[in-house]
Amino acid sequence: MVIVVKNVEVNGVEKVCTVLNLNCIVLEQRVGYFTHALNMGRRAATGDIVVFTDDDAIALSGWLKRYSVLFKSYGDKIGCISSRDIYLDIQRLKLLPTPDDKPHIRLYRTLLRPVLEKPIPWLSKYWCGVYLDRNLHVKHGSCIPSRECYSLPFRGVNMAFRKEAIENAEFPEHPKLRRAPGNEQYVGIQLILNGWDCVYTPNNPILHMFREESLSRGKDSSYDQEVSIMRLSYWRLLRK
Repeated sequence: MVIVVKNVEVNGVEKVCTVLNLNCIVLEQRVGYFTHALNMGRRAATGDIVVFTDDDAIALSGWLKRYSVLFKSYGDKIGCISSRDIYLDIQRLKLLPTPDDKPHIRLYRTLLRPVLEKPIPWLSKYWCGVYLDRNLHVKHGSCIPSRECYSLPFRGVNMAFRKEAIENAEFPEHPKLRRAPGNEQYVGIQLILNGWDCVYTPNNPILHMFREESLSRGKDSSYDQEVSIMRLSYWRLLRK
């Protein structure tokens, strides 16, 4: 397990790992935003599978083992498997729906999105999952969040990679990318360019503590600028 911390005493985290008998590598992040932490963890991780999650997520029993089983069942060509998160109101211990679960959202994705927001031709078989449309915006297709499909990585809170696949990919870093919306898809594109496929399954969920505003959901005046930077980053990848 690799734990990346920022503005936290590393020795204290290491002591907790020792008390809990956890085999951990604790790294201190001194510069950059969260995608820099993801790259630190990516480089330090060992083993055949690299799994990413957040500090406000709660894994269900058997979560890691299920990823191992899923990679074996999907075959050697799959470089990434992602699954969904389920919001948890920690104060009331109540499960909450995510925006992806709303009926009108799912209806739009089933009936209108395939016509109005088609994927770029290169990602045509990903149209049911997470893909880039022809304006290089990230879109969710009709299988999200309920059915298996080809899909770019869904959410950073719950995604797993073959080590050999992600060794040649990296998360985007830029001085203005505080939230880096679409960073997961940026990595997925690199995998596909390198000959791998990515899939989504609803069958390995993780609980995610609900907050009214979070790093990824909160929007301010700089959010559109970050989206533009990410679209330019996609374009640069695709023109190589």
